[in-house]
Amino acid sequence: MNAELEAVLSYHQTSKHGFKAYASGPRFLDMEIKPDPFLSYRGAPVLKLDTWDEKNINTELLPGYEQVFCPEKLEPSGISRRSISQLFFDSFALSVWKKAGSARWPLRINPSSGNLHPTEVYLISGPVPGLLKKPSVCHYSPLPHALELRAEFSGETWKKLSSGFPEGTFFIGLTSIYWRVAWKYGVRAFRYANHDLGHAIAALSFAASGLGWKACLLADMASEDIAKVLGISGRQGPEKEDPACLLAVYPAGKECISGKVSSSAIPDFEKLYWAGVPDRLSPAHVEWAGIEKASSVTRKGNTNHFGEKQAEPKPEIQTSGLSGEVPDHGTHSDLEAAPLRRVIHMRRSAIEMNNSAYMEKEDFYGMLRRTLPDKNPVLNTLPFGPFSHLLLFVNRVKELFPGLYIFLRKSGEKEMLKSRFRPDFLWEKPESCPHELELYMLVEENLYDFAAQLSCSQRKAADACFTACMLSEFEGPLKKFGSWVYPYLFWECGILGQLLYLEAEARGFRGCGIGCFFDDPLHETLGLKGLEYQDLYHFAVGSPLQEIGVVTFPAYGK
Repeated sequence: MNAELEAVLSYHQTSKHGFKAYASGPRFLDMEIKPDPFLSYRGAPVLKLDTWDEKNINTELLPGYEQVFCPEKLEPSGISRRSISQLFFDSFALSVWKKAGSARWPLRINPSSGNLHPTEVYLISGPVPGLLKKPSVCHYSPLPHALELRAEFSGETWKKLSSGFPEGTFFIGLTSIYWRVAWKYGVRAFRYANHDLGHAIAALSFAASGLGWKACLLADMASEDIAKVLGISGRQGPEKEDPACLLAVYPAGKECISGKVSSSAIPDFEKLYWAGVPDRLSPAHVEWAGIEKASSVTRKGNTNHFGEKQAEPKPEIQTSGLSGEVPDHGTHSDLEAAPLRRVIHMRRSAIEMNNSAYMEKEDFYGMLRRTLPDKNPVLNTLPFGPFSHLLLFVNRVKELFPGLYIFLRKSGEKEMLKSRFRPDFLWEKPESCPHELELYMLVEENLYDFAAQLSCSQRKAADACFTACMLSEFEGPLKKFGSWVYPYLFWECGILGQLLYLEAEARGFRGCGIGCFFDDPLHETLGLKGLEYQDLYHFAVGSPLQEIGVVTFPAYGK
């Protein structure tokens, strides 16, 4: 085992919570050094984007939520000021302001652990009518819903950069500022920031699909090349932005066969003048050496492992083709009438859930079906997988016995998992389960309190209709591809989380990601030994309770 892989495994083990002790974190929250959740490049030209008010969002019926799963059927939007504005408005903008007493805070379209938002977003594009006169690199600023123009470059460089991609392509870059999350969560923040990367990838993919576009992760890109293209190379210190990924966005009816931009274009970005200086986020910092080490050893070099994997056939997996702060409780039949943008902008994390509410089995099965990767444009943002299965605490789903279940997101693995799990598990498929879904009951028992206990005693895991634990292949992918795939495993879980958020919203429920859970106690419950599989994220879905004393205000304008 090489040193980088050993370092990743060491970080993963030391960042685990256990019944006897939590992973290292701050002893108290020092509000004097709380990071600013909004980064601005002081001195960079600011380009305001178009906004839409709440009335327009609520009355805009098309595209429908269901349509984003077949974006090829939508007429692709042209690249314009309006379409770029809408892409960012529907993916990374503010969704609402909230106020309780003297405290006031914003929520965003893309969810984040603790509402801390370590993810920063960049646009790399050719000229955009009404917005960009020249090919440019821009940083997106969600507070004013604007682009900060960091650099302009030549048409020749843009031609090299976009060579091999479909006509109408532009690029979105994502970075992470780990300090924003470490301030509150300590060493475990590296995990949470990568969950948020997955949330962001999915948020972008849904917004792009609504415009008739598709987003594709350029998984062959080296981390340093991403940093150079985004103008963040060479940054040091606790507030530095770590390059995460670059995605191509292009018309959905076309194909993207390249896993990276042309290497001949990269040197051009090293010669550019970069406008603006990043504002300081905190007056002081606390160093978390474990995060810095994990970040360092998971940076991707110039490899084409993902390209090689893309040449292999993907496993065949069968799939089937809101108003008020608390959504009206709906049924599966409401999906066809759910407008995409209303679902996106109404997405919230459920703080508390109603433990007397039940979910129809059709909604439950429909949500599980959505998590299968085949023909799902959001999940297909990632070039291969899936790695994660869903371990489910089913609490309140009509016509299903309460208990522990597992949903297999990759076919043909039942017998292998049976051999790894405890021998006394039932492995019974519910009578009502559609034949194409591999859902199996392992334990028939009311496990509400145990579900909460495993999620750091958070009651929402017990009060939810169901709570999903994302059980990912772990040691195998790390040994096959290298240490840089470690964040990718969390990205997949974050993508699933955002998908479940929107599925819940569209069906009249609410979701909530849970990053705090007891890792090894869950593995022991299943009978798992070693690191072949690891629990990487929990997610609860149920009926939300109204927040008391909280008032909401529009994200922009009045």
